[in-house]
Amino acid sequence: MNISSSSSSSSPSNDIPPDGRRTVLITGSRAPVSLELARLLGGAGHRIIMADSLLVTIGSASRFVTRHYCYPPPRHEPERFLAMIERIVIDEQVDCIIPTCEEVFYLAQRQRTWPNGCELFAPLWELLKQLHHKGKFIELVRQAGLHAPSTQLLTTRAEAYDYIRTLGADAAILKPAYSRFASRVLFVRADYALPDDILITPDYPWVGQQYIRGTLYCTYSIVRDGAVRAHACYPSEFTASEGASIAFKHEARGDLLAWVQRFVAPLRYTGQIAFDFIVTPERNIYPIECNPRATSGVHCFAVSDQLDKAFFEMNGGINGDTEVGIDGCTINTANQDTYLDANLGAHHARAYPIEPTSTRPAMLTLAMLAYGWRSPRRGYWLRELWKGRDAIFRWQDPKPFVAQAVMLYRFWRESKKRSISLIEATTSDIEWNGESS
Repeated sequence: MNISSSSSSSSPSNDIPPDGRRTVLITGSRAPVSLELARLLGGAGHRIIMADSLLVTIGSASRFVTRHYCYPPPRHEPERFLAMIERIVIDEQVDCIIPTCEEVFYLAQRQRTWPNGCELFAPLWELLKQLHHKGKFIELVRQAGLHAPSTQLLTTRAEAYDYIRTLGADAAILKPAYSRFASRVLFVRADYALPDDILITPDYPWVGQQYIRGTLYCTYSIVRDGAVRAHACYPSEFTASEGASIAFKHEARGDLLAWVQRFVAPLRYTGQIAFDFIVTPERNIYPIECNPRATSGVHCFAVSDQLDKAFFEMNGGINGDTEVGIDGCTINTANQDTYLDANLGAHHARAYPIEPTSTRPAMLTLAMLAYGWRSPRRGYWLRELWKGRDAIFRWQDPKPFVAQAVMLYRFWRESKKRSISLIEATTSDIEWNGESS
């Protein structure tokens, strides 16, 4: 097997050292979140291997990365992709695989255990695909006894037209059941004419979802066996057009943390998981979608937060005197164990997570410059831009910022070649849209 790699170190370590340092394989090295994880875990002393279907990525250029591999594109060559990951695990004596992008869907389909006792830090395949589907996720929310927006599965254009006609004076959102970055989201009312190029079939379903007014929040959590071990939350204040957030400032919201805890505990979830919520002026919480993988909340953490403990060992201790409960009421910390015991079970109630300690916003600065100035809060945008730190550039690790240009050029060429958007080109060879599910 031909394995392409670049290396900044001589030979892999064969055993986990007595101090608990691991050899970690982070896949999806094109993603800013993968670079952040490499810096956080590498800065904590762990040995970092990265891989992607691109030869040059922001992760491949980082000084925190011991070796970088280029694997076959998982969407197009899933069997060769899995075979190469197995080879990397064996050759590098990998202790833990941490996926960051949608390659997680291909990794989770592997039926055999990984060599050398290596752990794939991800949920089981059946749960993973349910969470990724925007309609089935809402079904899981309802099964957990939590509020959810009215959501309907659409498998034909006729069903979509019928759904739109029944809206009356209400508004709704139409979106593919499998999608990312808020791509192809349509805001509709009863008189909306569905574009001719919208494909809706049983193999490519959409969902219609109640439009709810409120503030959009995004969360990112690291969970093991149903216990939330690290958690970040940020309001979506600046976005790339109508899509993904481009600035990330942690806001401690105990109500959203409690919601996540209540949802993941009965699932005995293990892996990274992220949610998008609408919080209404009445403080009602409505989840609108789930990303069972790494998301930009990772950027809220610093090395001093010791995020590696959330992945590899137990931790404890939420700071502060109060928490906000699942229904929006304030709960004294002294009574929190009783509250969470009733909702989650005693084991999970005491697994208080690591939360970001930095008050400085992280951001994708180039995107903030390109999109953020359109915000009606121009003064606030300027202040955040001045205070913020770039998620890519670091003085002590500058090469990823340069590699970013090489990677973006490759995506630009792919977008022109296939007549797709630049955002779509960034995931075209790794995304999973329900194939063979």
